Amino acid sequence: MRIAIIEPLPFGGLLHYAAQLGDALAERGNAVDLVVAKENELSARPGKANRRDVLPRDARAAPADPTRAQRTLRRARTAARLAVTWARIARVVRFGGYDVVLLAGSFDMAFTAGAGLLVTRLKGSAALVHVCHNVRPLNRWGGEDLYVSSGPTIELLRRLYPRFDLVFVHGERSMREFEATWPPTRLAIVPHGDERLFSDDPPPPAGEPRILFFGAWSKMKGLSVLMEAFDALGERRPELRLTIAGPHVPEEGVSERVLAWAAERPEQVRALPGYVPIEDVKALFASARVVVLPYLTGYQSGVVHLAMTMRRAVVASDVGDLPEAVADGATGLIVPSRDPQALAAALERVVTDPTLADRLGAAGHARTLQGSGWPAVAERVESALRTLLQQRQASAPATSTS
Repeated sequence: MRIAIIEPLPFGGLLHYAAQLGDALAERGNAVDLVVAKENELSARPGKANRRDVLPRDARAAPADPTRAQRTLRRARTAARLAVTWARIARVVRFGGYDVVLLAGSFDMAFTAGAGLLVTRLKGSAALVHVCHNVRPLNRWGGEDLYVSSGPTIELLRRLYPRFDLVFVHGERSMREFEATWPPTRLAIVPHGDERLFSDDPPPPAGEPRILFFGAWSKMKGLSVLMEAFDALGERRPELRLTIAGPHVPEEGVSERVLAWAAERPEQVRALPGYVPIEDVKALFASARVVVLPYLTGYQSGVVHLAMTMRRAVVASDVGDLPEAVADGATGLIVPSRDPQALAAALERVVTDPTLADRLGAAGHARTLQGSGWPAVAERVESALRTLLQQRQASAPATSTS
């Protein structure tokens, strides 16, 4: 098959997913083009898939404390960059001559949902496929709502999803919620994949009882629950340590609370705001005995698979398909969402017992590489795509030879 995988973001988990999926499909003998942004963080990392760095580069980093005028200017620049990005994506889809085009980005704004809808109308003969990492778009702005409630965005998504020839989701819960939320769409389940992009060899067990939160400081990640849980835990176990690392999200208002809370506990809590470069990730995970995901909502997380790839035990909330990725009691512990007491108890159980943490981490590492490593993921994706193309060919009108 001739496949294009398109990912507009120049860094982060969605780019990592697209690149690793592309390389794994290319390993199976497919002709894969990875269509990505110029100067993306993987530009210097060759892979089996052909890299086409043709989408616009990322905008300049936002100021730490932007003024209203700076926010407005950044949004205008972002809108202009997105317009150019989607014009180039439309050209690739329409004229690339691919059997399959897989859009790996996120449709969480009216602009991107509308652009995606336009691309589906201009796609030509290629089968158009999407990997839906979040069944419902998450709210990245202020307020307590965890999901986007914008009428235009929701309506555009209701029109967009059925126009894909196939949509991949990451688990049974995601499939059920997708079917309950959006119009009928052809769906298939595919595991997330491992994260050996960061390291082929996991680091040795951590030497201290440190907990790691890794990822964007957004409200859906449950940092307020983690802070309450760690305060209760710290009173009983003052020797425990916590690292909170990842990009802050000023629009959501979580970062200020996290930084202020961490500053009051300098002996126990280390806050590392900012995007963590790939080359620094392994050392960060090496310092931790357990990785925590106290999410309030969500569907799947690359952090789970990264932790398991690094042979780290995981404590995660019972949301989305996380329990499917984290086998409770075997590769980690699952706790109810929004329950600081349960989270504190689970963290204490694992982080204070290095033997248990190592056993859970080893089981998670084996489970990830065997059951949801990229070779297995690519095999399932390829099978679904070949079935799709065969069915499209069988249902195509017969061409008269007279």
